Amino acid sequence: MDAVTLWGIVITVVGTVASIWGAIISRSQARAAKASASEASRVRDQLINQRGTSDLAGLKVHCERAIKCMEKYGPGSSASILSGVNPETDASDVRTLILEANQLQGSFHKGEVQIFVNKVGPLLDKLVSPKEIRNIQSNGKAVLLVVSDFLAVVKAALDVKRESTSTVV
Repeated sequence: MDAVTLWGIVITVVGTVASIWGAIISRSQARAAKASASEASRVRDQLINQRGTSDLAGLKVHCERAIKCMEKYGPGSSASILSGVNPETDASDVRTLILEANQLQGSFHKGEVQIFVNKVGPLLDKLVSPKEIRNIQSNGKAVLLVVSDFLAVVKAALDVKRESTSTVV
């Protein structure tokens, strides 16, 4: 075996070892990239769930504000308590709730927002244009009950979203 053939074999062996080493490094980096992509996807999903949870928590606050505003029409109210009330002002908090709920329809799966809007809309119309004070009380009470029912739906959706957020972590 002459020197040229020996050097050719040495270069071939060194090249083969370098190729194998490069393949090992490449495979290791591919695994690391896959793990990083998986972690990025997990973090993205967690952020999306956190945002949904935050949005539902804000909707819950709107529900509670509307309920607080409508409590004066509740079961313990009387005509003397209702003298001087302004149903239009009270209805504005419920209208704000409707707008906020409509923006978050995607957080609900069974059309709960549309059901709420269909129930409360006509009641608000009756509340702001009553014939007598007794009608204000009964219409306000009906609005209060519908908003209270919707608050329960919002709380349930919020609990589901919180549970899904904690499982993503």
